[in-house]
Amino acid sequence: MSRFLRLILITICLQPALLFAQNEIDRERISLEGIQEFGFTANIEGSRTIADSETLTPTRIRQEAVSQLVEADLRFVSDEEVSSSADIPFLHLHINAMEMDNGLIPFSITLRLYQPVKLSLNRDLQTSAITWRTGMVGLVSYDQIETIADASTNMIEEFIDDYNSANSRRGIR
Repeated sequence: MSRFLRLILITICLQPALLFAQNEIDRERISLEGIQEFGFTANIEGSRTIADSETLTPTRIRQEAVSQLVEADLRFVSDEEVSSSADIPFLHLHINAMEMDNGLIPFSITLRLYQPVKLSLNRDLQTSAITWRTGMVGLVSYDQIETIADASTNMIEEFIDDYNSANSRRGIR
């Protein structure tokens, strides 16, 4: 069989997987429709060196994210309100960064939106579930650790763009 035919056959076989992935992304974006308010939490896992960094602290990351959300005219809910009600969606930003012996820092960042959902197969039990998410991995040197904070800022922008897209499509925003 020629290389060309093998390539066509592989492409045809992978097509359903690619469509499924795109449908999943569309469902995640649609899940943002109609959300009126949400909270925000952030945490950072890392070594002592990373924890001591002034450019990568949970407080700084949180302040920047909340500022972005407010500037985008999205209603941010206080931590007290979120913790007092299981009905308020919230964004959770998780950064995991570890320092290696050679001075490099591999990291991963995930941003997830948790929303209250009802489990239809379990007598409408209400719980929280991830309905939208994004993430990335990277590698930086210690002198470039602010790149991790910049990447988290970009993820918040991605959320804001998806939120605005989902809610402007239906005339909600």
